[in-house]
Amino acid sequence: MFPSHCGHRPMSTRGLSSPYGSSHLSWEHDAALCRPWLREPDSGPKPSPNSRHGHAGIFQENTTSDFDGVWKETLQAWLPECLTLFWPHIHRQIDWSVPPTFLHQELQRLLRIVKQDAKRLDLLIQLRLKTGGPALLLLHLEVEAGHIVSLAFSKRIFQYRIVLCDKYPDQPILSCAILLDRENGPEFETYVHGGYGDRLTFEFPVVNLAGWRHRVAELEAVAPTNPFAVVVLAQLECRATKPDTTRLASKLKLARALGKWDHGPGVREKVFRIIDSLLTLPQHLDDLFIETLEQSEGAAMLPQFNSIERALLRRENKAGMQQGLQQGKIEGIREGKIEGIREGKVVGASALLQTQLQRKFGTLPDWAAIRIAQADTDALQQWALNVLDAERIEDVFER
Repeated sequence: MFPSHCGHRPMSTRGLSSPYGSSHLSWEHDAALCRPWLREPDSGPKPSPNSRHGHAGIFQENTTSDFDGVWKETLQAWLPECLTLFWPHIHRQIDWSVPPTFLHQELQRLLRIVKQDAKRLDLLIQLRLKTGGPALLLLHLEVEAGHIVSLAFSKRIFQYRIVLCDKYPDQPILSCAILLDRENGPEFETYVHGGYGDRLTFEFPVVNLAGWRHRVAELEAVAPTNPFAVVVLAQLECRATKPDTTRLASKLKLARALGKWDHGPGVREKVFRIIDSLLTLPQHLDDLFIETLEQSEGAAMLPQFNSIERALLRRENKAGMQQGLQQGKIEGIREGKIEGIREGKVVGASALLQTQLQRKFGTLPDWAAIRIAQADTDALQQWALNVLDAERIEDVFER
């Protein structure tokens, strides 16, 4: 269960007692938890008993995928499904009828206190236990090119924990981590802080995600009802392949399966976007992916998929501009003005942008229609490109 509080007591152990994952502090002698080490300069990883090593030789480095953005969206959308998969005993303790609250401002306070030393994603979440009380979840995602968990990593999580205990002394806290690139390693990481004759030990559970490559059958068994498991499958394929025909085959297999699994339309579209962000392909293979999927599954299952939007934009941009030019030429001949050709370009670009916006965001608000009506061709074409990465319709016009 979650620990009852973070009060300071000598000769005690507190934490989550479970065969799969727990986090707890334990110390010997009278260890008053002062915090001078929070301001210590970080000199980087050192050889130490606290360091853990793993290997992920079957995985290839892929610098084109936005892991931070993808995994932040994934964890915020499907936190219950994440805990169900990785820490089911924790999931069972939480009252999911109360939505999780992501404490972004409080997390920023932690980041100001604890110096970051690598590319990572941290989330601080307020939860409600089935017993009725509040609890905090501190979840870390580590992208490690060297596949090594350093002393600095464990120390940072320990520092986070001390700061949170200081501010929330009566709330149970779970610290845990997902290591994207470590295949082999312990299920717990440990940080030991020693003083003059005493010792404070902190342990927290970790998931060695690369090791799930050997548990694909288990992931595929739960993927029809767990979208988080689908993202894990895509992450494993991302690390195991290069952006070539092998990845194309994997992406097609996963996309076809997702179309048949029991996810609602909104969830399916979001998972599609995440798969596309992880399993990136060069343009010619992107086009082949779209064409193959359209032929085998039909266009109805493909809305909101980034790679499809890119291809459709290229196609519709060409068709729209041709149509606009044709209209402009007709008007120009009829009116005897060359201005008609220029107006035709605007008409084509405007029609293209409105089609893209309606496909991605639904009904066009009045203010957006006014902006489009007042824009020139250059602005319309730039906005059409912005649609591809925009999360909100406002983002299209802010760039």
